Amino acid sequence: MPTTQFGKRFNTTLQKVDEKYKWINDMIKLRQELVLMYMKILNVSLSRSSNQNDVCYPSYDDVYDFCNHITDYVSHGHFDLYPKIVELIENASGRSLSIAQKTMPRIDDTTEYIMKFTDKYAEDLNENKMKSLQADLASLGKCLEIRFKNEDRLVIALRLVHTIVDQA
Repeated sequence: MPTTQFGKRFNTTLQKVDEKYKWINDMIKLRQELVLMYMKILNVSLSRSSNQNDVCYPSYDDVYDFCNHITDYVSHGHFDLYPKIVELIENASGRSLSIAQKTMPRIDDTTEYIMKFTDKYAEDLNENKMKSLQADLASLGKCLEIRFKNEDRLVIALRLVHTIVDQA
C-alpha cells in the first residue's frame, strides 16, 4: 500500500474547539505530532537503499521516541481526556449517552494493540525485530485509524450535547 494512500487514512483535521475545551485542542496537536512521527518511521521502513535488496530501517532512537510518544498519547487519553469528555457529556445531557458506551470499548481495544506494539519495540531493538516493523506498522496504522475515529466521535458528541444545551 503506497504511503500517500495510507497517510490519508488518518484524520488530522478534527476542527479545533473554542478555548473552553483547550485540552481537546492539545489532544489534536498531540495526534498530529504522533501521525508525523508514524509517517517518518513508516517511510524509512518502506524505502530501499541503492541496492534494491537492502532494506532501510529507521533508527532505534526514532522507534524508541515514537513508542514513548504513543504511550504518552494513549495514557493521556485514558486517564485525562476520555473521562473528562464522558463526564461533560453526561452532565450536560443529564444521562449516560450510548455514544460513550459504544465508543470506549472500541478505544480500549486499540489501546491493547498499541501497548503490545510498544512492548515489542520500545526496548531491546535488534535487526530481527526491525524485520517485522513494516508489517507491524501497517497493523498499527489501522488501529490508530480506528482509535482516531472513535476519539472524534466523543468530541463530536460533546459538541452536539453542549450545542443542544446552550440552545435550550
